[in-house]
Amino acid sequence: MTQQVLTDEENKNRQVDAKLFTVGPAQMYQHTLEVRRHIVPYFRTPEFSKLMLENKEMLLETMDAADDCEVMFLTASGSGAMEATVMNCFDKEDKLLIISGGTFGERFEKICEIHSIPFTALKLGHDEELTETHLEAYENQGFTGLLVNLHETYTGQLYNVEMLHRYCERNKMFFIVDAISTFLCDEYHMKKYGIDATIISSQKGLCLSPGLSLVVLSRRIIEEKILRNQITSLYFDFKDYLLNIKRGQTPFTPCVGVLFELNDMLRHIIQLGGSEKRVEEVKKRCDYFRKKICGLPVHLPSFPLSNAITPIRFEKDIAMEFFAYLKDEKNIMVNPVGGELGKCSIRVAHIGELCFDDYDILIEEMKHFFQM
Repeated sequence: MTQQVLTDEENKNRQVDAKLFTVGPAQMYQHTLEVRRHIVPYFRTPEFSKLMLENKEMLLETMDAADDCEVMFLTASGSGAMEATVMNCFDKEDKLLIISGGTFGERFEKICEIHSIPFTALKLGHDEELTETHLEAYENQGFTGLLVNLHETYTGQLYNVEMLHRYCERNKMFFIVDAISTFLCDEYHMKKYGIDATIISSQKGLCLSPGLSLVVLSRRIIEEKILRNQITSLYFDFKDYLLNIKRGQTPFTPCVGVLFELNDMLRHIIQLGGSEKRVEEVKKRCDYFRKKICGLPVHLPSFPLSNAITPIRFEKDIAMEFFAYLKDEKNIMVNPVGGELGKCSIRVAHIGELCFDDYDILIEEMKHFFQM
């Protein structure tokens, strides 16, 4: 097929009209787009400090975190927040267990290697469900912390947070959760599950612009680890962020525009029924799509899945052809998959301002593609 060359104006319209079935950036809500229209203001002011403290309070509410938790507002990607959390919470005297079932679990491994923090990786195959049996081999082994990407978005598996909580509690370990693609998509209760650090990013369940990541810290990990650790970093030293958030500020220039988007989104979520209501909306879209693709020549993994995405496995190695067909001919974006699953799998997200009619369109395009 000859690729069409578009004018600048056509490219602009094409971008505006694109439909995103992606887990981040997501199809943004209209009220967020309205916030983005405004000029970004100067931020070293009492007004911005007030907004930041409101953001902290509302985030703790939506995450069901304890009142004495603190929030680190980082102008960084999710990977930056992952590295910052590991750097600040652990050192060479620790021994970490990493749940590694895909590329994001492997990222935690890489971070620990770079910072010379001892770890063991609990490796899972691409279709292997994490169970109690896996964890039994790591009981009473002297681990001080557990790192997990609760929803491993490479495969689509959603790990059992209750099971991991019990394991950490039995073994007196700190519990570190990358909830970047599960927060506001699946049930998440930081206090209930004894989570010591939660990592999230703006472009996933919050459906905001990329550029902001947040780390919510328990009082326990602040006092027992962060305040005692001496780290070699200017930008990622959490002690500096802890001092600054007391006055509603960050030590370095933050992504001011995204923080205004965050304030607006958290207000909307709370006013419309809180995080449980948002999760319910995502689940309805998820269930609708999965039911409607029954009968197509695809299948889903057998392990537990997040509401955030549906990891579709094709019967043939046509995933990249399908991705290109949607992107280039229909201006529809789904998430491709890298690595070994790249040829046979794509991921369809259920977050953002999407409705059942949008999924009907996508499903019709799937049917048409299979008939080509």
